[in-house]
Amino acid sequence: MASTEGGDQPPESKQDSVRIGSTCFSINLNYVKSLLGIFEAAIIILSLICMICAGVGANLACDYTYGSSYGFYESVAGTVFLTDVINYLIFALSIDEKWCMKFIPWLVWHFFIGAIFTFLYLIASIVMVTHTCGRGGYTAAAVFGFITTIVSGVETYFLWLSLRQDHAPTDNKVLNMLGVPKATPQSPEYDAGSIPGSKY
Repeated sequence: MASTEGGDQPPESKQDSVRIGSTCFSINLNYVKSLLGIFEAAIIILSLICMICAGVGANLACDYTYGSSYGFYESVAGTVFLTDVINYLIFALSIDEKWCMKFIPWLVWHFFIGAIFTFLYLIASIVMVTHTCGRGGYTAAAVFGFITTIVSGVETYFLWLSLRQDHAPTDNKVLNMLGVPKATPQSPEYDAGSIPGSKY
């Protein structure tokens, strides 16, 4: 008798995903090994390091003087961390291919979120480097903030290239400004013989 183990999956999907126990979820290895997956994982780790460094550098006197600056930096690092963890889980577990998630333009979402987070990290790192207060933790947080800004900027650049190449032609003016091809208007073919005679 032939073995039917894993018979419900085609052979190529066995290499592309690994099932998690007896759940309906599987890890998408194509995403984990892709450029976007590697960048997302790097930004998650760097954002966690940024939050740890900012927390280690805490000082009551510095917090009293520059507390809003540190709060802004930590909120940016925390927001990027949480958003990228959620994005990573959505794609690593292939949730984007299930239910209503198929209708979300994920490539456009990743590009705009990446551009916004790159800008916010740049501002937060500049604010942090101007208010280090002589603390090593704040200096390290500023350095890792700039490193995260560079990694996020490179990811956004690759997303922009991917958006220009992979997105279908569209009439969306914002996407057309980014280099996505413009959709060509197509008029229906007119065939005089296909229209029945009119009494008018």
